[in-house]
Amino acid sequence: MISVVLGLLALGLAEMSHHRKFGHFVGYGLHTDVILGNSDIGSNDTYIAKLTNFAAKPFDIEGCVFPSDVVGVPDSVLYRWDVQKWDPSSRQWISLRGADTWVQKPFGGYWSEEPCRSVITQIRPFQSQTVAWVYKDWVTTGDPVRMAIHTSATLPPEGQQIVYTDTFIVKRPTAKSN
Repeated sequence: MISVVLGLLALGLAEMSHHRKFGHFVGYGLHTDVILGNSDIGSNDTYIAKLTNFAAKPFDIEGCVFPSDVVGVPDSVLYRWDVQKWDPSSRQWISLRGADTWVQKPFGGYWSEEPCRSVITQIRPFQSQTVAWVYKDWVTTGDPVRMAIHTSATLPPEGQQIVYTDTFIVKRPTAKSN
């Protein structure tokens, strides 16, 4: 009985901590969080999407393998995603196609044009995987955006599960005063 109470207390504290940090609770199944992180060239300049599996069984996501050009550095696996914003005039989500260039297509990013050597990554229960990101200079409009994470690198968007992040605003860096 004590272990059940302690387990429920720990779960409740974890939920409250997550809600305090991200503004939402965690449910059963796949869960996304957007975290402000660092790029290779700066700090606090990249919004990173983490996909966490809060289900009882593993979840498979298909990515693309890109060979490393540095000896001793492992190949990279990139997952496909779109950065999207809501267009009230067309009443649909549109996709980022470059630095503040938006196309009137929900999945109109560059991904459909790139060849891919696919690989499956298994996300086990209670594990997370970084699956997408938005660099701060890609979106300068201040509009709310979301990331649409593709779970397959080879199927068209309508033939696969798409996992969406909550909307967020890419914040512009504040000017430093002298």
